[in-house]
Amino acid sequence: MIILVRVDDRLLHGQIICSWVPYLKADALIVASDNAAGDMLTNQIMQACSCDELSVNVMKLDDAVKCARSSACNGQGRVILIVGNIRDALRLHDAGVDFTSLNLGNVHHEEGGRVVTESVILNREDDEYIGRLESDGVTIDIRDIPERPPVKHTHTDGCGR
Repeated sequence: MIILVRVDDRLLHGQIICSWVPYLKADALIVASDNAAGDMLTNQIMQACSCDELSVNVMKLDDAVKCARSSACNGQGRVILIVGNIRDALRLHDAGVDFTSLNLGNVHHEEGGRVVTESVILNREDDEYIGRLESDGVTIDIRDIPERPPVKHTHTDGCGR
């Protein structure tokens, strides 16, 4: 069962392993990234975070969709699904992966970005993708770690700031 879908451009790091996993009592992490799945070293480093209590799977986005829509994903227990950008979260949603909340943990766009928090800087495309998700009933939860209160997402006037 998927208990959290998170956008994190760093994919897998301490905030997830040390904060989100124990907070949500997760049994498994699925990192859905075509780039990470295609890079043997990155894939091996992320999978090295596995232990008896936590499995880590790195897979291409299409494979993550298949997993999330099958009973195989449910057999992994409580799953955190991580993507590297909001566009990929929308791709998951449009492909039928069911989630009602999307956590934005780390999204960085330096040029033309709108600072929402220190760790979330959105561009126009991000706002469009978020708008599409929200119109489908997905709640946007902006925070890097679970101990912080979520920041409310506000739409821009289209100028990117």
